[in-house]
Formats: sequence, structure tokens, C-alpha cells
Amino acid sequence: MIASRFAVVCALLFGAAFVGAAPASAAGTDGACPEGGGVTVVVDFGDLGPQPLVRCAAGTPANGIAALQEAGIEVAGSQKYGLAVACRINGQPGPAVESCAGMPSATAYWSYWHATAGGSWTSSQEGAQTAKPASGGFEGWAFARPKSANDLPTPPRVPPVRQTSSPAPAPAASSDGGSFPWGLVIGALVIVLVGGAGIVVARRRRAQ
Repeated sequence: MIASRFAVVCALLFGAAFVGAAPASAAGTDGACPEGGGVTVVVDFGDLGPQPLVRCAAGTPANGIAALQEAGIEVAGSQKYGLAVACRINGQPGPAVESCAGMPSATAYWSYWHATAGGSWTSSQEGAQTAKPASGGFEGWAFARPKSANDLPTPPRVPPVRQTSSPAPAPAASSDGGSFPWGLVIGALVIVLVGGAGIVVARRRRAQ
């Protein structure tokens, strides 16, 4: 009975060790999407402060709002129109600039753009909740502060271009057999051996 209980405890400890080592998942990835996959989302915060964001949404999102969300970028709509109007992106602009009660101000709002890879930004002719992103294309958002409602917004300052980079060097061969968690295995074996020794000692004492 003692041995069977000990075996169960050891099995649970061993399984928990591997569960704890599992990597966490997150929506979207940093940087432009690789050629042939995903939709790249560019967010230019303008004079709001944060640096521009460039992130990749895998696959082909259903619309412009979904592209933001699937790239791991927070978007909030207005209280009156919901996500039909993108009022805040990653918390910007703050309440001091825009209350998000209804339509944004004509002199402080998010403009929405499209582009092909290596092409030019084009202002969207429809809202982000109905616009369908092109597979392999770029979606752009730029915070606009025109001096008057008649002034046209400017596109994101980040060009819709995939950044080329040198291939990463191959990882050096590891003498410990790669990334297999030998430390966890050895630790579990030590627990089993120590526990087994304790059982043997206990049985000998009973026999005496």
C-alpha cells in the first residue's frame, strides 16, 4: 500500500514538472509576416508617444479589426458604435484626448490604410469591420491630428516593406543531447530511488 501510494505521488510530480516546462502561447508575432503567409499590421501612434508597432497576424483575418486582435494588438470601439469605430488602439489616445462616447473628433482620430508588400499605403474606402485584409498584405493605422476637418490624414510613417535579415546562425551542437530536459528526468529518478530506499528500511524495521 505504501509503495503504491509513493508511486502515484512520484508520477504526479514527474508529470507536473513537464507541464510547467511547456511554453506559453501568444497572439501574433513581432515584425512583418514572412512572404506568403499572414497579414502585417502597422500602427503609427503619431504624436501620442509610443513607437510604431509592426506585428504579424497569422492566416487571413476576417476583417481589419480582427487583424488587429489576431496580431496581439488591443482595440476598443466607441460606446455608441462599438468596434465599427476604432477609438483606442493599445489604450491610445487616452481619455484626455478622446472620450470614446461616440464618433471620434474630426481633428483626432485613427485613420485606416491598406498596402501590398513593397507598395504604397492607400486610405481604406470602407470601415475596418467590413474591410477584408489581403493575404500577405499590410494593414495600417495612423493617429491623425489634422488642423481642420478638411485636411486629409497622412499614412503610417512605417513603409509596408518586409525587412530582410541575414539568416540566423545554426545553433551549436550541445553535448547534453539537445534541449531534452534531462535535469527533470534525473530529479524524478532521484525521488524514486530515495523513496524506494525509505520503503525498504521501513520494512526491515517491521521485520525486526
